[in-house]
Amino acid sequence: MSAPEGPLYYLESSRSSEQREYMESLESRGICVFCPENVEEHHGRPIEHRGEHWYVTQNAFPYEGTEAHYLIVPVKHVTSFEELPDEAGAELWAIKRMLRERLAPLATATVERSGDMKYNGGSVAHLHTHFVALSREPTRTIRFKVSAKGTEE
Repeated sequence: MSAPEGPLYYLESSRSSEQREYMESLESRGICVFCPENVEEHHGRPIEHRGEHWYVTQNAFPYEGTEAHYLIVPVKHVTSFEELPDEAGAELWAIKRMLRERLAPLATATVERSGDMKYNGGSVAHLHTHFVALSREPTRTIRFKVSAKGTEE
């Protein structure tokens, strides 16, 4: 698969200098880390589950304070939900249920960012869902960035 048009990463949304350098390196080589053919070599975490429309892997840069941080990623390189067929939605729900069962009794949370990374807080131009498990005795608040603009409190 050739690299999609447009920027693959939005560096302003990186959460660490290590993550930013990683994204800069991939961008300079035209590599989308979430396209399935690149995951094994460039993501650093294996694909743990494959479906027709989605695959599951652990996040290489998990949010601080999570017990587990999975990514549910479309097999097809898309940036928005409307680019996927309706059947992909049913498969996504099934994968979320599977992960929830795997992580029980921990509480879970998800977030998806669809569309332009400059505005949605995302860092990779390949749609994906964050699925995190939260500690039973949290020591910090987990925050999902869902906007690239504004200030954090």
